[in-house]
Amino acid sequence: MTISRRTFLKTSTATMASAVATWSPLPAEAAPRSADEFVDYDALGMANLIKRGEITAREAVEISIRRIEAVEPIVNAITTRTYERAYDKAETISTDTTFAGMPILIKDMIDVGGVRRTDGSRLMLTNIPAENVKYIDGVEAAGMNIIGMTNVPEFAQLGVITNNTAFGLTRNPWDLSLSSLGSSGGAGAAVAAGMVPMAHGTDGGGSNRLPPCAQGLFGIKPSRARMLPGEAGGVHGPVKTNQAISRTVRDSAALFVHTEDPNSPFETIGLISGPSTRRLRIGFATSILGGVAVEAPVAAAQENTAQLLRDLGHEVIEAEIPVHHEEFFRNFNGAFLGQFSKFNERAFSISGSEAAESGLLDPFTASLIAFGSGTPDEVAAAGLKYLTTVPTAYAELFSEIDVLLSPVMPFLSIKADALTPETQVNESVLAFLQNGLSYTASVNVSGHCAMSVPLNWDPESGLPIGSMFQAATGNDGMLYELAFELEAARPWKDRWAPYSTKFIPI
Repeated sequence: MTISRRTFLKTSTATMASAVATWSPLPAEAAPRSADEFVDYDALGMANLIKRGEITAREAVEISIRRIEAVEPIVNAITTRTYERAYDKAETISTDTTFAGMPILIKDMIDVGGVRRTDGSRLMLTNIPAENVKYIDGVEAAGMNIIGMTNVPEFAQLGVITNNTAFGLTRNPWDLSLSSLGSSGGAGAAVAAGMVPMAHGTDGGGSNRLPPCAQGLFGIKPSRARMLPGEAGGVHGPVKTNQAISRTVRDSAALFVHTEDPNSPFETIGLISGPSTRRLRIGFATSILGGVAVEAPVAAAQENTAQLLRDLGHEVIEAEIPVHHEEFFRNFNGAFLGQFSKFNERAFSISGSEAAESGLLDPFTASLIAFGSGTPDEVAAAGLKYLTTVPTAYAELFSEIDVLLSPVMPFLSIKADALTPETQVNESVLAFLQNGLSYTASVNVSGHCAMSVPLNWDPESGLPIGSMFQAATGNDGMLYELAFELEAARPWKDRWAPYSTKFIPI
């Protein structure tokens, strides 16, 4: 059914709430079409409607709120709503800005002035930063209007499952029994469910690549220190970067312009708006040494991607990821596991009890603290020493190739209950997490750029399968150009998850 824009915008919230209450999930092919005629617009498309006066920035907020309230009870992606803040901002955002007041959701692991930041933890439920970090300043300068915060595993430690005691489990809109992955799982689920066409995410071990891989979206991890600082005090995290998860490449590229740091060690790339004519030498790594076997649907998808690249005229050669899975994670754990004691100290300062007894940290996090507390100093030192060799190993690889293609993860999917906040950390749990992060985590240690591109869908389950592309530190522009080319060759924007506003009446 088609209704006029003004009729849609004037539909009462009560009517929408009633529809949500009575709606029952159906397969995508059987579900009713959404009455939201704006659902197929990306962020720039909606911004153009605002610029032309066809809708207002305030009406864009109303549209986004209706979408959120329709699908949030199903996927559980939001930790904090900032609706009143968004309404107030809508009155002041210039239509001369790139996004002209288009709403965006922010991952609940970055400081937004006056907005609660929880990191998915009961320990942080009253934490309200006084001011934006510089990255958020860039997001708002682009004309984006923050409408809420998205769910994360507690302090991102549950890794491939976005679940915590404070807010609960975020589900994958493609299959509610599956994980949305993490730690930007709430961001990915929000975009896949159609709440907003683009959401902010952070990537400290694969978090802007894993959720897009599992949810049919585009996600990118920029080169370290290229973007505006995302930490308080104007500093960059040692492995974490900030950027977007989006339905289209152009939305991500447009936000990238406004969030590049002019003081970074790299020359700014400006706006990338399309593909390059340059043909690339692309290394294809089908697996990682020492890692678990890649599941058949994922392996077939990467072969399909490699053939697409050949058809587009790129040279595809065999390549090898320059780290060994077991060696990397042995040293990674040695370097970092002991550092989780800071959460124990914070819990003790508030409750007077250790993490496990404080009631402020999930049992998973508390057991991770205990597990890492026994790391000997010499093991931590050896781990840190090894990690300094990883950037050199990747630099040598990229001296031979332009881009590296590989799986994003070895699994087609991960069950939503594979780990829970009550899981106790042991060697097998760590191994499970490491297998999920086996292709992504070393990129963060190296500091180069990488992206997940949704080029394949499993013919049996219908689930999306991302392909990961990596380039040398500073070559973010090359990845965006390739992403535009791949998007044109095999478009994905109009592939919608069954549990999304494309099909759920709002």
